[in-house]
Amino acid sequence: MKNKRIVISGSPGAGKTSIIRGLKDKGYTVFEEYSRTLIDEGKASGKANFFLSNPEEFSKLLFTGRKAQYDASSSLYVNAAKPFVFFDRGILDIYAYLLAVNERDNSWKKRIMPFKYDLVFLVEPWKEIYKKDIQRMETFIEAKRYFPYIKYVYEQSHSIVTVPKDTIINRVLFIEHHMKLNG
Repeated sequence: MKNKRIVISGSPGAGKTSIIRGLKDKGYTVFEEYSRTLIDEGKASGKANFFLSNPEEFSKLLFTGRKAQYDASSSLYVNAAKPFVFFDRGILDIYAYLLAVNERDNSWKKRIMPFKYDLVFLVEPWKEIYKKDIQRMETFIEAKRYFPYIKYVYEQSHSIVTVPKDTIINRVLFIEHHMKLNG
């Protein structure tokens, strides 16, 4: 049985990582957000906001990490009852972020758009739960501006399901229910 690659993406601070943790707690295979590693490394080398200070370098490193996750997902053993591998953001997010900061480079589009996921769940901007942290430095308004680009890029080649604003438990149940019906 082929593992199904499922992306959880959307606005920064809208609950993606909490959903991923909820899925992991229920026994699903997950890949956590790779950019957090790069942000930490950037800060350690004096880059307060690695992505904004050098979008091209950050994106190249991010591509390498996310591609490794993508490639690894096909050879992982997953339970036959739960043949899903969830990603906290996918490779296409890289291109979406570059578009959002006006780095329109067709070589990135050609490199990224061939990567396919079986399904994409999007979480919309949600001011009531948004919090800045050590790795999420943007304001809610700044974070919110990425969402239309993320949605646009995934809509080009993927089926998208919007996850309703609700508790983490209910969001995870929504995703599981959707997977049972369409898995």
